[in-house]
Amino acid sequence: MSDTETGQAGELQGLSDREVMARRAEGKGNNIPRSSSRPYRQIFNENLFTFINAAFFTISLVMFLLGRVGDGILVAVVIFGGVLVNIGQEIWAKRKLDEIALLYRPKAIVIREGKEQNVDPSEIVLGDLLVLRPGDQIVVDGAIIGDGKIEVDESLLTGESDSIPKMVGVPVYSGSFCVSGTACYQAEKVGTDTVAHKLMTGARAFRQVLTPVQHEINVVIRVFLLIACFL
Repeated sequence: MSDTETGQAGELQGLSDREVMARRAEGKGNNIPRSSSRPYRQIFNENLFTFINAAFFTISLVMFLLGRVGDGILVAVVIFGGVLVNIGQEIWAKRKLDEIALLYRPKAIVIREGKEQNVDPSEIVLGDLLVLRPGDQIVVDGAIIGDGKIEVDESLLTGESDSIPKMVGVPVYSGSFCVSGTACYQAEKVGTDTVAHKLMTGARAFRQVLTPVQHEINVVIRVFLLIACFL
């Protein structure tokens, strides 16, 4: 911490504009690409290229080769119709998630050159001084500095609803909220190094977990496919 970043809460100077630009150029900014859901290509691939679709389209092709044009068209239309419905539902859900991600953009208050500024969290750099007041979200990991004292709600991170007191030297983590008091903290981890980003990355990872009923349905479908191929 430089001399300009020490002292009482009311005397904190923070980083200068030149220091901010230099640290951002060094890749020490908090600019994280926003990604609320799966890309369109992944949605199409996961709905089109499946074992079940391949099997039914193969059966449809065989029916065409055998001259059963009507049966072949029926199988293709039914399967393709189901694929279109699934793709449409997932695209609609993706767009809603993207809209929510755009609406929910918390602001942060930083101290730079002795003045408070409202900035987007993506503009924060390593070493920035941030101000916390009741209701403010902690957007990067850091530690309390100065003589302020606050109570923090970390229920989103730990599941515990009790307010945690924070004072000078005590770490604070992104994803938590200030519920009372006023204090300043210095950004020690930004971008992909923060606790909140690591938790969100794991939570947003798409996992296709089948229920027991879905497993049983897949077994039945495979059995009927074998019977159909035999016939």
